[in-house]
Amino acid sequence: MRRYRMADEIVFLGTGGARFVIAKQLRATGGILFRIAEKNILVDPGPESLLRLLTYVPKFNPEKLDGVILTHKHIDHSADINVYLDILTEGGFKKSGLLVAPVDAFGEDGIIHKYLLQFLKEIKIIKQNFEFAVGDIKIKFPLKHDHRVETYGLKLTYNDYTISYVTDTKFFPELIPAYKADIIIMNLLRLEPSEIDHLSVSDCEKIIGKIKPKVAFITHFGMTIIKTGPWNIAHKLKEKTGVTVLAAEDGQHYEIKKLLTY
Repeated sequence: MRRYRMADEIVFLGTGGARFVIAKQLRATGGILFRIAEKNILVDPGPESLLRLLTYVPKFNPEKLDGVILTHKHIDHSADINVYLDILTEGGFKKSGLLVAPVDAFGEDGIIHKYLLQFLKEIKIIKQNFEFAVGDIKIKFPLKHDHRVETYGLKLTYNDYTISYVTDTKFFPELIPAYKADIIIMNLLRLEPSEIDHLSVSDCEKIIGKIKPKVAFITHFGMTIIKTGPWNIAHKLKEKTGVTVLAAEDGQHYEIKKLLTY
């Protein structure tokens, strides 16, 4: 019998960020699930991530995750990390699971429970330019970000396409060459530039306009973005850059093959 292969996709388990959005769950805060080449990689499992996974991908067993990545330890990116580690290791009865995170996510000031680490099959520490593979998928962390804690975005390569995830950071020019890709996902927290270390609309415009990906996503919205309307912002970014820009939606499954045709 021929085995059916699921289409490669990106699933947004949440598109919200920052404390006010988390507190009211105006947008979910569950992170991003990459389902590529029959591998399932979860990035930044924030508050209620497990609930969102079970809701948005109801037929998927979280024990089957091939890896969990933390770009940094802030609560809106990491709140459910220990829940997943417990699930992956069956409460410590099974040596299993891959965790990838910066060094400051561990230890006394970290957010990962020490007792769970002994049950994991593999732990990888992120540093600038660190790369590894999950099956045929190559994942690289090209740049340390300008953020309040140690933070890294990632670049995923499979076959002939690339996906970049630009997580929380203040804008700086080196972001542009580091994250050149066919599909770009950017955390857009703020409407206007400020001293707070997150991207603004104008920052995203610079990145999209210089890289010219086939498609760009904005996600991880703060309150000012939600009030303005993420789709309104995406439309304006498209007009200014000539690139298709999508405002990610909670629970949406985006088929990668279709995204690459934009």
